[in-house]
Amino acid sequence: MQGDTNVSVPDTGASRGVIHADEVPTLKVATPRLPARMNSLSFGGNNAYAVARPIQLPLRASTQPGLLRRLVDPLDIAMQYPMDVVAAPSEITKSAGKQQSFINRLWFSAVKIVFPPLLSLVIPFMIYDLCAQYLFDISHFMYNVVVISLLVTAYFITIEALSALRIEHPKPVETDTYPPASAIVAAYLPNEAETIVETVEHLLRVDYPGQFQLILAYNTPRYIPVEETLREIARRDPRFLLLKVQNSTSKAQNVNRALSEVTGTFVGIFDADHHPALSSFTRAWHWLAQGYDVVQGHCVVRNGDSSWVSRLVAVDFELIYALGHPGRTRMHGFGIFGGANGYWRTELLRKTGMDHSMLTEDIDSSIRALQQGSKIAYDPLLISRELAPETLKALWNQRMRWAQGWFQVTLKHLTLTLRSPHLSLRQKLGIFHLLGWREIYMWLSVQIVPILAFQLLREDIKWFAPLFVLSSLFTLSIGPLQVLLAYAVAAPDVRQHRRWFIFYALMSMFFFTGFKNHIARIAHLKEALGEREWKVTPRSVAQTAPAQGKA
Repeated sequence: MQGDTNVSVPDTGASRGVIHADEVPTLKVATPRLPARMNSLSFGGNNAYAVARPIQLPLRASTQPGLLRRLVDPLDIAMQYPMDVVAAPSEITKSAGKQQSFINRLWFSAVKIVFPPLLSLVIPFMIYDLCAQYLFDISHFMYNVVVISLLVTAYFITIEALSALRIEHPKPVETDTYPPASAIVAAYLPNEAETIVETVEHLLRVDYPGQFQLILAYNTPRYIPVEETLREIARRDPRFLLLKVQNSTSKAQNVNRALSEVTGTFVGIFDADHHPALSSFTRAWHWLAQGYDVVQGHCVVRNGDSSWVSRLVAVDFELIYALGHPGRTRMHGFGIFGGANGYWRTELLRKTGMDHSMLTEDIDSSIRALQQGSKIAYDPLLISRELAPETLKALWNQRMRWAQGWFQVTLKHLTLTLRSPHLSLRQKLGIFHLLGWREIYMWLSVQIVPILAFQLLREDIKWFAPLFVLSSLFTLSIGPLQVLLAYAVAAPDVRQHRRWFIFYALMSMFFFTGFKNHIARIAHLKEALGEREWKVTPRSVAQTAPAQGKA
């Protein structure tokens, strides 16, 4: 109800397990605040806006006994918030504002569509042509630079993929005593109302020998009926804490607030659609007991049969989580927390926190933890199943946020991390490869197109030159090799769909790789223009894969 004031009352136990962040259990009392649509007053036929201006005045003493002594008289509220009257914008001004906003959006869209190919293809071609006409031909030198970069990158991708074939297991814990564990689910409820109850019920079935706590930290701009269902679960199961985070606008703020309620020695972080394996917390503790500070698990898509996009993402996740993460961890000597299905020592996460200004707060937290000398492990058998985007638009928005977030982390942390005294030379080279090279490569690799186009125009290209033939065969073979190796180590419920991997291999060759690289280049431009809009990924209910047992 708009215009409510919260007044403290004794806890009767009816709200046990339900906490409103930064509040105590409250009683709602109406106050005469103007509703959102009642902010204009009429003065002689002209509209004007009434704007509340807070001032500090002492409240009058109440003559009411007991609880009512704490209440605020409406007259007091009116005295504390006098109204300034300012002229309302005319309809013409509003229309002009909307038109200007539309023009700005159109301009930004045009810039994002036109500039990346202009900067990566057209302008380089013009530079090669101008240099050849007025200075000297640099296309051959640039061709060698690009080919070497392609070969080096392909080599590291191959080593990374082959390194992932050997799976490491945590050492068994010698004691039967397990410390308390907590799970935090961060949710933006309007977007995830359909999936959240299923996720909560699944997590409450986790098989962990020690004490277990589940916190749902969520934000919502309005009341959602599913909140009552969640309150009922909280009343039924004392392990479940429902935490509504007031004034939150991000996952990072939800997680940070939930950390103050965590009772576990370690804490798992999950999104609202995640269904971890029931033995996941036990396996995670085995890693942490070995001296690691964080362990990241394998995220598997559980709605791959929903659309062609979700099938594409299902296989792409296997390349990321079954090949990329374990291979890089072994090659560079550190892992990365991927935002969900990651398990932290509670004190480290409280110390590190999450920065809500970053689009990929997970990567930001990972790098800051590494700068402090923390150890991050990766376990491909620590499985949690999640929902993939089902439309190309949803996938575009998700990958755009990821690409821009990674770029933000690179700008913020690359230099600082390379100077960290806690990292070895091997790890620093890995950081440069992970952060710096990935951003450069998006622009450098595409230079092969204007270079070949320029040389073809000048009839100066040697199609059967050994360097061109061998480099082309090697770089073109990396994609299919990745897919083949990903199939070999994929989660069983994804590996059973062989056609998905064939579909992915074809789509990567003709569409998906270019699609992701194009998004990365646009993300650079968006960050340069200061456009940092967060677009949520739509969630829908999906049938959980049958392989939900212990991993």
